[in-house]
Amino acid sequence: MYHYRADFANTFVCGAKPTTRQRDLFEACREALAAGERVLRAGAVARDVDRAVRGTLEAKHLGQHFPHHSGHGIGLGHPEPPYLVPGSDEVLLAGDVVTLEPGLYIPGVAGMRYERNYLVTDDGYRLLSHHPIQIEAGA
Repeated sequence: MYHYRADFANTFVCGAKPTTRQRDLFEACREALAAGERVLRAGAVARDVDRAVRGTLEAKHLGQHFPHHSGHGIGLGHPEPPYLVPGSDEVLLAGDVVTLEPGLYIPGVAGMRYERNYLVTDDGYRLLSHHPIQIEAGA
C-alpha cells in the first residue's frame, strides 16, 4: 500500500478583521502564488519558479520577510525533489507533484503562508488542492 502525501496551508485572522497591512500582505502572497503558477510547467527550471514567487515579494520590498522555499515536490515523502529554491537547477517533469507556498512573517503584524498542490503538465499544471485562498475565516 502506498501513502501519498499532500501539503497545503491557509492562514486566517481569527477574532477580528484583518488590518489594512495584513490584507496588503495577503494580496502580496496571492500575487506571488499566481506568479509561480504562470511559470509552472514541464521543462521549467526550479529556480525560475522560485524567482517568479520570490521576485513578486521582493518587488514589493517584502523579500526579507520570506525566509523559506517557494515550494517543493511531494509524493511518498515530504518534502522531496524538486525543490523550488534559489540556485536549484532541477527541471520540472510532467507528472511531478509540487507545492507553491509563498508566506510572509513580520513580527507584530502577521505571519502567513498560502499553499496549493499542483500536478505539473507539459502545458502548465493541474490544480490538485481546491481550498479557497483567503485571510478571513468564512469569507
